[in-house]
Amino acid sequence: MLARWKKRKGQSTVEMALLLPALVLILVVVADFARVFYESIEVAHAARAGVQYGAQNYVTAADYTGMKNAALADGSNISGLSATASYFCTCNQQIVTCSPPGCAEPQIFVKVQTSATFSMILNYPGIGRTIPLSTTAVLEVQ
Repeated sequence: MLARWKKRKGQSTVEMALLLPALVLILVVVADFARVFYESIEVAHAARAGVQYGAQNYVTAADYTGMKNAALADGSNISGLSATASYFCTCNQQIVTCSPPGCAEPQIFVKVQTSATFSMILNYPGIGRTIPLSTTAVLEVQ
């Protein structure tokens, strides 16, 4: 009876030794993709922070540096984050020049684009080692 128990104990050890590398690989893959999704959300939040700064009033809408700095400050934990800011005007849902001859009462919008490059832990077939992440946020100036 005791010999039979030892045989089963050894079998479990062998099975665990065979399955453990696969389980660790699955854990690393899940963690890697979770990191990608988290960083993409952070890149989007950074763009949103920059555009919220610019949409406060007409003065901040023209402050490209302030919008860029707000985006970069929000995404300070993202390595290699870059941001660009701009504004544009619309009249009757068409983009026009913001100067007076373009439209009598234009709606002014601010736009912030953020981007970063994410590096994976492993090189996955068909995906590659790095993934470019970018997003654009647009808000109407209040």
